[in-house]
Amino acid sequence: MGARDRRNGAVTVAPIHLSPMEEETNRTMTRRLPRNPALSRASKDRKRLATALIACALTLTSAVMAAAPAAAESRTSEPRSSKIRWTACKDTNDKNVECATIKVPLDYSRPRGQTIDIALARRKATKPGSRIGSILLDPGGPGVPGTFDVKIREHVFTEAVSERFDVIGFDPRGVGDSTQVKCDSKLVQKVATARSLAGRSQADFSALRRANEKLSQNCRKLTGPLYDHVDNLHVVRDIDAIRVALGEKKITQVGYSYGTMMGQQYAAMFPQHVRATVNDANVDHSATSLWDFVADETAAMENNFVQFADWCDETSDCALYGKDTRKIYAELRKRAKNGTLRGLDGKPMDSVKLNEMATGVNLPEFWKVVATRFKNLHDGTVSSGSPTPPPAPKTPAVVNHSRQAMYCQDWNFRVKNYAEFKSNLARLARKFPIVEWNANATEGVLDCVGYKGKTTNPQVPLTVKGAPPLVMIGTVNDFMAVYPWSQNAAKQSGSTLVTYEGFGHTIYPKTAAFGPSKCINDLIDDYLINLKVPAKGTRCPGIEVPGEGNPPGPRQPTD
Repeated sequence: MGARDRRNGAVTVAPIHLSPMEEETNRTMTRRLPRNPALSRASKDRKRLATALIACALTLTSAVMAAAPAAAESRTSEPRSSKIRWTACKDTNDKNVECATIKVPLDYSRPRGQTIDIALARRKATKPGSRIGSILLDPGGPGVPGTFDVKIREHVFTEAVSERFDVIGFDPRGVGDSTQVKCDSKLVQKVATARSLAGRSQADFSALRRANEKLSQNCRKLTGPLYDHVDNLHVVRDIDAIRVALGEKKITQVGYSYGTMMGQQYAAMFPQHVRATVNDANVDHSATSLWDFVADETAAMENNFVQFADWCDETSDCALYGKDTRKIYAELRKRAKNGTLRGLDGKPMDSVKLNEMATGVNLPEFWKVVATRFKNLHDGTVSSGSPTPPPAPKTPAVVNHSRQAMYCQDWNFRVKNYAEFKSNLARLARKFPIVEWNANATEGVLDCVGYKGKTTNPQVPLTVKGAPPLVMIGTVNDFMAVYPWSQNAAKQSGSTLVTYEGFGHTIYPKTAAFGPSKCINDLIDDYLINLKVPAKGTRCPGIEVPGEGNPPGPRQPTD
């Protein structure tokens, strides 16, 4: 969570909301009352009294239903959903992939009102005679399109799962080929720039507040009413509409990173429609402390840096061997703050850019590369002879950017002012003296400074009742959806937690550089196909080898 989708070079994002009671409330309050023959024979006074009593009853009913918890909603009726008409996808020549679009309510409190489009992509089970059903990919982000991986990957999951399931990807509302949240690209870039400078001064923080305010107002104007209906609870209802359109009584899901909230909240809202759910790299949507939230992610990066430094100080082919890696980085950090650090391109490098370079310590396959870059920075070596990158494609005036709306509708974290933000940064630096902070931890919360909108899906403990056994995966050294979050979500929901004792962000069905973890894949495949739940406390060893491996290529949609 907190990562950016850089897949197409453009800014994208998306997602969802609604309290489970509202659709039933709408149906109840708009239903005509039957005629009562007795009233036609009663006196006018009795008619007036009866009318008044009915009005009073309706008013009380409305008040009670409006205040009732989401869990009280009737879930026996199927959601409104259009039928699926699968056709060839326009953006791929792979004949094994089909695409479609379904209509869903824009606002589930008005199920017969305006609709929006949800884009789907499908790969049919490769062994139709052994087909179990449909398996839905819940993409991360927030705002990564789920159809992308289905279109480009022959096996989104494992080959065994591809044989038995139709693999379905969807673009969450607001994202990709679904009805989009649209924003002025210049305002999106202005926010990104202001966010990176927000910690420097009161003036810079105020500039971020103004930029976020303008962006949220602009996106709402360009998008229309969808802008205020992209929280995760709306996405969950869209998932149920997808289930109905697919003709499935129960759905199997695999969620990654921010997409784990989809699987979590779907199981809480529609437990009777769950066949099996795997949530890999879980978000803990019960977190209410802003400090704990940012500290958790910073702690993970600090721990990974310690492991990187220890390896480097003990490994002869590390560029910083014998130079005290911690000391070298501390000197780089000091120079960045003083404005005297030059990047590998010879241009000034601030502490934000240095922190971004340091994120490579979270992936052991990059440790050799990161160490070499730190050494070159420290020595003042400027890269030469590297080819000039091609010019960036021209950014359109309006882009798809639902990140801010989604995140701020799902989380009520609000940094009150510069003093609070500066205090938290100082506190992080004291507690984590090497990295001092983690840009992934602060990015989302800074998006909501000055945001003009409501948090419609605020944090609550994850309560799941009546669902079949669920499985979660947590990676010990994950620096984005940190391991304690998976532990908390599993404990709250009663899910079985499988621990991967390695690095990286998500692990099933494979890592980018080192191939599959057979331990993880066998356990998860057995659960998805045969519904065999892993034993409590199951742990799988890490497979990463520090300093080895290739740069990551396309992965499951986790970022």
